[in-house]
Amino acid sequence: MQSMKKVSIVVTSYIQSRFQCHMTMSCLANVTRYTDPKDYELILMSDSEKHPVRDDYHVLKIDKYIKTEGMGYTKSMNEGAKLATGDILCFLQNDVFVWRDWLTDLRWYLDNKAADCVIPDQVPRSFEEVEKLRNLSMLNATKYGSRDAGCLMITKEAFDKTGGWNEDLSLLCDKDFYERMAKAGVSQIDTCRTMISHICAATNLDRLDNKPEEYAQMMDKDAKLLNK
Repeated sequence: MQSMKKVSIVVTSYIQSRFQCHMTMSCLANVTRYTDPKDYELILMSDSEKHPVRDDYHVLKIDKYIKTEGMGYTKSMNEGAKLATGDILCFLQNDVFVWRDWLTDLRWYLDNKAADCVIPDQVPRSFEEVEKLRNLSMLNATKYGSRDAGCLMITKEAFDKTGGWNEDLSLLCDKDFYERMAKAGVSQIDTCRTMISHICAATNLDRLDNKPEEYAQMMDKDAKLLNK
């Protein structure tokens, strides 16, 4: 029987408040609780953190906890990818909550050559929608996915072809990365077979509340770079 390829999960965080710290710990707790530890390694890239991630009960699976200062979101993901030992990379934001079978279902598409990159469904859905969609076949589920930057899984080989994340960008880096994949010939699909809960832009919502000028400057900078 062919052995399953290991996934390197790269979680990025920018913890400036206890709220963000608790959200990060909840994100990691869900990964630990709902994922077979043999299937993955977890790399936590924590940039400029003001509150450390705690594991008082010694239950969180964090294989590498890398603390940096001023590295930024996209460079943190690239550095995490360099530390990865798996054949598959999964980039996961710290405001994403996964559920049972999420990793194996996403990996199915890569293992079966359906795509080089797969993005799970990340929009809010009602109970009725979930009941309807969760019974779809693996391939039919690709007709109803939705796209965002909170989580994506990609083969290491395909990631290397893209050249990685654009380190000049931050808020709009996902749009650029999808374009990089297309230019590199990396096939990509969405699927609702895996549904995650994404508290979209949780870090940036905090920035909007406390540093709105900084947020506006970042958005303007990214937009200008993308429009060149």
